[in-house]
Amino acid sequence: MPLPSSGTLSISQIASEFSDTAPHSMSEFYRGGGLVPNSPSNTAVPTSGQIAIGNFYGAQNRIGLPLTITGNTQNYNLYTAVSANPGYSAGSTDITLTINPGVAVGSNSTGSYALSIPGSFNPGDTVTVVNNGTIIGRGGNGGNGGAAPNGGGGGGGTGGNAVYVSFPTVMTNNGTLAGGGGGGGGSSAYVYSTYPGNPKNPPTYTYISGNGGGGGAGYNGGSGGAKGPGNPGGAGGAGTLTSGGSGGAMGPGWAAPGGSGGGQGANGNAGTSGPFGINTTPNGSTGSGGTRGFYLVGNPYVTYPATGTRLGQVS
Repeated sequence: MPLPSSGTLSISQIASEFSDTAPHSMSEFYRGGGLVPNSPSNTAVPTSGQIAIGNFYGAQNRIGLPLTITGNTQNYNLYTAVSANPGYSAGSTDITLTINPGVAVGSNSTGSYALSIPGSFNPGDTVTVVNNGTIIGRGGNGGNGGAAPNGGGGGGGTGGNAVYVSFPTVMTNNGTLAGGGGGGGGSSAYVYSTYPGNPKNPPTYTYISGNGGGGGAGYNGGSGGAKGPGNPGGAGGAGTLTSGGSGGAMGPGWAAPGGSGGGQGANGNAGTSGPFGINTTPNGSTGSGGTRGFYLVGNPYVTYPATGTRLGQVS
């Protein structure tokens, strides 16, 4: 709590604020000298020379630094935001990051985090996160459909991770932490034959490329996989913030649909091998569904006063 900004002020009050033990001397309280932080709230306190009790009006040992995310954003690095703030004093700042209700914090890549809290802070700092919104990784992309005549479907991409922590953090999660959903696998190339065929009228074969898998849920959502070459339809749908995209599909008698993308924190489904049309059989392997992302990497650093909704993997 800051010292009074006016009125009576004593050396014992100054000593109490800055945790000094008796006996007290004003020369102990130079700004930046070990007891008094060199921070914006303490600029009236000299670093050397003449010093008086009156220099300490409004001075404080600990600095509260509130930060708020009010709109959707991606790849938010808390240390970058804090270190650029003129109110930050390394080693004496209590940082509180609040994500407002309805706000999504995401990532533009499955290889980067939606929210990063690195170990760059001074050990004397404290970090608290109050999440009232959604922190989610990027969705994995859907796998591509296999190319005729015998190409296998592409595997769905892995979902991205939501939060990275390597500094002690209090996480009050009133909202959702979610790994990105894995992308759905693409379906294989198919062969379509006339039916039933006989020696005088032998069957004919048509090779059909596979359909794309759906993108996993996230912010951003994963993109849908492409249909195979020559396939007249069947690209996968993109994922949204909450849901995986549908796998691409065609009508009965043609290639089987691609797998659906996973929802928040859910694996993508493997590219399907059916149902088939009556004369249709796969001519390659189906793509596997992508793995879900982590809602948190760095769990040993985190304390939860409220756990909220947590979806996906954790380490």
